[in-house]
Amino acid sequence: MKKVIISLLAFVTVAVAFVSCQDGTMFKMTVEAVDSNGNSPVMWPKDAVLATWDDAMTPVEVSLAGIAPDSSYATVVMPKGTTTQGVRRFVYPAAVCAGEGMVMIPAVQSGKDCPVAMPCYAEAEEGKGELAFKSLCGVLHLNLTTAEKLACVQVSTEDSNEFMAGRFGVENYPFPVLKAVEGAVVNVTVDQLSGVDFNQGGALDLYVAPNCYNTFTVTLVTEDGRTCVKHLKDDKYIVVERNVVCSISLGQNEGELVFE
Repeated sequence: MKKVIISLLAFVTVAVAFVSCQDGTMFKMTVEAVDSNGNSPVMWPKDAVLATWDDAMTPVEVSLAGIAPDSSYATVVMPKGTTTQGVRRFVYPAAVCAGEGMVMIPAVQSGKDCPVAMPCYAEAEEGKGELAFKSLCGVLHLNLTTAEKLACVQVSTEDSNEFMAGRFGVENYPFPVLKAVEGAVVNVTVDQLSGVDFNQGGALDLYVAPNCYNTFTVTLVTEDGRTCVKHLKDDKYIVVERNVVCSISLGQNEGELVFE
């Protein structure tokens, strides 16, 4: 993994694209900047897919066609026959949509690359011209140093009310707020780590629901099945804020990681 660059929609400076929906409504499209030192311009990937909902509350995939590959200007293409009234709600990427006002934050995330996209949410009242995408999650940036070849890494909490991933409802105030519902879980696993070299220090980036985690455990599993379990100190709460990077380092200066 490379330095903290989560996705085309994660570490961004605010960018604007004008988008047109089927009914002719013109939106000014923006994405907020993540609070980190790794900002880069937003580039809307060609053929990216959002999700919205029709009047029957059925999720509808909406393609985002850039005028050129990785263009910062794009057009939202609404499927023919789609009708939406009142407040339009959009989720990016479409894969995290779990129904009207619902998202599914992956409990298993790939370590091959940075997460494909920070889950984002936007609302726009009918006839209004602004579609401001805001991040739903916070980012855990794990800095790991070990000579072992890792198969997977899991972060978890022992508190049954501190949900990290799974199914959430979305409530929108000045910014989106995740509300855990049935299907939310207290852990996230990162797998597919065969291409990541942790010998000189490697980084994994994953996104989790914002929370103050009173208990926090990082479990590392080697390719031959040995484990290293690190319980962070009781007085060291892990606070994951929405749209903010939280960095955690293990190994080297923090003490050697011992596998059994």
